[in-house]
Amino acid sequence: MTSQRLLSCCGACLMFWAVINGDRAAANDPPPGWSLVWEDEFNAFDSAKWTKINTNSTTNNSIQDYLPEQVTVENGMLVITAEDRPSRGLPFRAGQVISKSEQTHGRWEVRAKLPGTRGTWPAIWLLPDTSQYNWPSGGEIDIMENRGNQPKLTSSAFHYGTNPPYSHHFVYDEQQTSLGGSLVNYHDSFHTYAVDWTADSLRFYLDDVNYYTVYDADVGGFLSQNVKPMQLVINTAIGGDFLPNPDSSSVWPQRFEVDWVRVYEPSAEPAMHGFDNGGFEASGGTLAGWSVFGERLQDNPNVQVSAEAVNEGNASLKLFGDFSPGASYSGVHQGVTVSPGAVVTASLDSFIKSADSIAGTDNSVVLKIEYYSQFGAKFGSAAMLGVEEQVFATGASPEDQWTHHELPSVAPAGAVEARLAIVFIQPGQSPGAVHVDGVKLLAAAPAAAVGDYNADGVTDAADYVVWRDTLGEAGAQLPADGDGDGR
Repeated sequence: MTSQRLLSCCGACLMFWAVINGDRAAANDPPPGWSLVWEDEFNAFDSAKWTKINTNSTTNNSIQDYLPEQVTVENGMLVITAEDRPSRGLPFRAGQVISKSEQTHGRWEVRAKLPGTRGTWPAIWLLPDTSQYNWPSGGEIDIMENRGNQPKLTSSAFHYGTNPPYSHHFVYDEQQTSLGGSLVNYHDSFHTYAVDWTADSLRFYLDDVNYYTVYDADVGGFLSQNVKPMQLVINTAIGGDFLPNPDSSSVWPQRFEVDWVRVYEPSAEPAMHGFDNGGFEASGGTLAGWSVFGERLQDNPNVQVSAEAVNEGNASLKLFGDFSPGASYSGVHQGVTVSPGAVVTASLDSFIKSADSIAGTDNSVVLKIEYYSQFGAKFGSAAMLGVEEQVFATGASPEDQWTHHELPSVAPAGAVEARLAIVFIQPGQSPGAVHVDGVKLLAAAPAAAVGDYNADGVTDAADYVVWRDTLGEAGAQLPADGDGDGR
């Protein structure tokens, strides 16, 4: 919401295989790199975790009175009820809760079903204590906001600035989700909204799809230098600057239902990232596990999962241009953990329908493997070490048949991430689409150097100690086999 508010593996042959079409082992397993701090399944209202807000002081020209009785727990869910009943000089009443815990950096996940009628403004966001830090000097992270009159669109934002003197800036993006080729109505079902917050970036997710990333460089270093500890806020506002006010078409009451909340902190162990959902089949046909860029068309996203042309399973990735002036770039990317010297192979299958062809156009699609010295670093930043690429679809490519493509590569010195990217390039406004299926990214760890018995990448006196101490010992995958007899 906007404005001031209340608130290497050892061994010569050991291989690292990126997980294909993997999901978390269980629904509540921590994502790579995160450890659970606290969660709430809402079996009862926990006053040790949450504060129910009681105020008729509004912001953003909204027109609701926040009352504690509008917040309840029912059937294992937190429920915020918005009603068209006047209260304390305002025409509507609704609810807001704020977490009592606060932290700097972490991951927040909220699974919820949104209210949906003209005038409702549900939001899941993070805010510092504004009694200590004048807004927006400590920042504000909007994980999810929705306009009740736009059931298939949500947005995420970051607000920052100074006060005093007052200066407000913000960046934002909007998201749509397709399931099996159809746009999702967020008012009809539960979805998971999340953000990863580090000193380097904010990554916003909807159902495990990274739709939007804000890098520290995008906001003048504010993320690394100025943000303060934040609390989680969940509320339904009514009307205001963000959306149209209710009218005679609005339906009341409206329920904002929250199934669960999970809050994480960075884990002590380094994250190991595998490769997920290369067939785009996860959760019934989604982009879960992928990061999306260049998706700018509403109602018919130019980066989507489709069943129009499928090589395996029931879904594939469909890409086309956004028809904006000048060249446009859109697609998906996903990274895996690698070591320098790893042999990395990316592969996929592509299909061009003659009924939706790029024949005779300048459109093309590129398969890339990008290498980074920092996992998740921004494309084109100093952390980007190099790129291998292959153009696999052009205006001269065959139609109505699946074609297999492979791109081999070797991770350079300093690499910790190999990032597979699929990029649709539309130099002008030419039509046509390309379908992609069966994406794989395989990384094989390099063989240990001769004599490098402790697998630290250096052959030195320490290797002799390992060789001496393990010579003749039996066991699987010994750190060294000094005489080469398997013992």
